[in-house]
Amino acid sequence: MLDTKIKIILIISVATTVIVMIFLYYSHFTTPPEKLSEKADPQEQNKEQQQTDPALEILYKMSLNEKIGQMFMVSFRGTTPNEDIKTMIQRYKVGGVILFKENITDMEQLARLTHQLQQLNPSNIPLFIAVDEEGGSVSRLPKEAAGFPALRELGERGNPKEAYRIGREMGNLLKKVGINVNFAPVMDVNNNPSNPVIGDRSFGNNPHLVKEMGISMMKGMQDAGIISCIKHFPGHGDTVVDSHDNMPVVKHDMEHLKQIEFYPFKGAAEEGADMIMTAHIKFPAVDPSGYPATMSKKILTDMLRKEWGFKGVVITDSMTMGAITKNFSLKEALIKSVKAGVDIILLPSETKLQQEGIAVMINAVRHRTITQKRIDESVYRIIKLKIKYSLNY
Repeated sequence: MLDTKIKIILIISVATTVIVMIFLYYSHFTTPPEKLSEKADPQEQNKEQQQTDPALEILYKMSLNEKIGQMFMVSFRGTTPNEDIKTMIQRYKVGGVILFKENITDMEQLARLTHQLQQLNPSNIPLFIAVDEEGGSVSRLPKEAAGFPALRELGERGNPKEAYRIGREMGNLLKKVGINVNFAPVMDVNNNPSNPVIGDRSFGNNPHLVKEMGISMMKGMQDAGIISCIKHFPGHGDTVVDSHDNMPVVKHDMEHLKQIEFYPFKGAAEEGADMIMTAHIKFPAVDPSGYPATMSKKILTDMLRKEWGFKGVVITDSMTMGAITKNFSLKEALIKSVKAGVDIILLPSETKLQQEGIAVMINAVRHRTITQKRIDESVYRIIKLKIKYSLNY
């Protein structure tokens, strides 16, 4: 009788163990990349999950080099694709290109250029092609298409419907010539008259107005099929140093930051922002480590993603700006930024530096300084955004 009871107990114990193992197995394989444990290997996700998520299906077929390439947006010189950008697209597999005034002569040439860039791309993942078309003094479009008002002018009129209309018109124009990302609108609160870089690029000094006008313009662009990238998170308005030159510091306490600097960005994140550009600025009240927002896990992961619930793509401001180059090596800046939560490195520079940056990231993964899981999280978000906007050639 006792032997029978022991056998029954053993059978129940084994059965329970098997059930638990089956549960853990299936729960693991139905978890998206951003929720995988550190030990999980995304390549082992089952085919059923891949088929229900096109981004996963693409992700699992990519090599490490292809994944790292997607995390870089680069520039080049000239009005037609030169050998440098051909190399960066075809050999280094970069996921995006930023265009400046020097790349653009007229609308016809711009449309031809964006088409040529996409045609160079051997991947089935289209390129992000981006510009800074803010309106006012910061405009990349040729003269015949420029003329959008500065944000301050819109802010003074204070009509969100007008902001939406301008955003929609801007988006329609950009889409027509093959641009799919606009680094706009600026959502900094311009609350420091001594600020050397924001000025009329901001809607004004009232955080509620900036939030309402900025979200309206953002949605206008989105409705035109353009990815609006709001900037410069978490706020460049109250600085006396231009981050193009050196490292600004915003010394306000957390309560002030929540009510002023952070307020428009949090609102936009909650209202469906797809992409956010980081600022190379220190916020010691949030992160006393001495690192700027671009390199701060407390700001990009703990606050932006976990606290605010942002699920979109995070891109850096240019990593060639003085705030970065005068304070960090390229290696430290890139590794620290990605570990903090950055998805895309903006590196408008000479080709040699772009290639060095990609090599830094590949080696960081190979030497386990950055986990494969962390890379997959970013690439997954990038691919999902490209699919969302049906980017094509």
